[in-house]
Amino acid sequence: MTRLSTLAVAIATLAAALVTATTSFAAPAAPAAPPPPITPEAKAAGMKAAPALIAAANLPCTLSAARAIGSGKDAKGQPIVLTEIACKDSLGYVVAADAKGQPAQVFDCLMAATTPNLGCRLPENANPAAGLQGLVSQSGRVCTVDQAHFMGMTTDKHIYEVACSNGEGLVLLVPAAGGAPTAGNCLAYAEQTNIKCTLTTTDQEMAEAKNLEAAAAKCTVAKDRYMLSTADGSDYFEVACPDGKGYVLHADRNGALAEVIPCVQAYGIGDGCTLTDARQAATQEAALYTGLAKNAGFDCQVSKYALFPQSDSTKDIVEMVCANRPDGGVGVFPAKGAGEVYDCLRSQDEGYKCTFTPESAVYPHLSDALRAAGKGSCVVSNARPFAHGEDGSDYVEVGCADGGSGWVMIYPAGSPSPRQLLNCAQAKDMNGGCQLSGNKKS
Repeated sequence: MTRLSTLAVAIATLAAALVTATTSFAAPAAPAAPPPPITPEAKAAGMKAAPALIAAANLPCTLSAARAIGSGKDAKGQPIVLTEIACKDSLGYVVAADAKGQPAQVFDCLMAATTPNLGCRLPENANPAAGLQGLVSQSGRVCTVDQAHFMGMTTDKHIYEVACSNGEGLVLLVPAAGGAPTAGNCLAYAEQTNIKCTLTTTDQEMAEAKNLEAAAAKCTVAKDRYMLSTADGSDYFEVACPDGKGYVLHADRNGALAEVIPCVQAYGIGDGCTLTDARQAATQEAALYTGLAKNAGFDCQVSKYALFPQSDSTKDIVEMVCANRPDGGVGVFPAKGAGEVYDCLRSQDEGYKCTFTPESAVYPHLSDALRAAGKGSCVVSNARPFAHGEDGSDYVEVGCADGGSGWVMIYPAGSPSPRQLLNCAQAKDMNGGCQLSGNKKS
């Protein structure tokens, strides 16, 4: 993003015009002296001119005060009249109007502050940074504005630095033609030469990561780093633990922990994890999940796995591929206590869909369960997740290869075996009834 000098030239030109102009009110003070008081006449003249200027310039402003600054000529020798405007709900402005009273140039008070001769002086504009609060909120970022300054502009955007009361720093991009502003973490601009945040330090900006680390509670972090920000206002940080494990912590636009992503699953986020060895961690994690699955009664030598996004850092929810069996599963492993493993049909009742294992890999186990329940004539040829009960039970509909009546198998919460079977006639009033094509005929 290139910072242009067009605005600086325009401000300097107006400031020079103001110094040399014939003014209708108090004469300009010497540079070293304090500015003269704002006269009642200047306020009255400003309030008279301001409503038309606000309307003509389409300013987002509910007028609270105004003053006539003075008159002079612009760089082309054309007459101009300068008016300062204060607003109840946004930034204040300095408006340069032409001979017809139409706004020729408009600068907010943060822009005007870059040149002392053109700065806003109304008491209502004493804290122009506060006028950015609405724009920051529109960007989706949660930030109470503490300080701000104008950084520059591109051909279509005005750029501001914002320091939030919590120590976070933002770069706010406001479309010059109107529209929703966007805001990015100052850390995202650390490597750029044209845009540098100066109102906050790197330590202050990394405070967000410290809060995420405390919320995730994965370890006493050895190292951390900022990774990237996204258009929805999310920030991503990598953390490395003393035991060699690493995680990516995702903060939502409110700064709250949205998810904890192990580094072995974070290869698609920015440049991936660089503080830990993801391959070594993957091997260690596979062995860990093998043990957790066996403790849950599911014999699986984990050869591949993927974690589901999860905001609850006290448990892992992971899809597993097994080297010793064709059907994988989804494990729910809390930090303490035994976990559970669901097959790739029941997992969908729980809200998790397998991507590595086809549903058909579960069919032989469903056939075995039916045989154990005395329904051995049904060899399962089709199945679908049916429902999830309020008591935690999972319902699975199955179809039989011989075209006979299908079944709805009901699994109690935490149980690997069904406790009850309903034929499709019995289940016709439940959750829309059976839906598999062969079962509809029965």
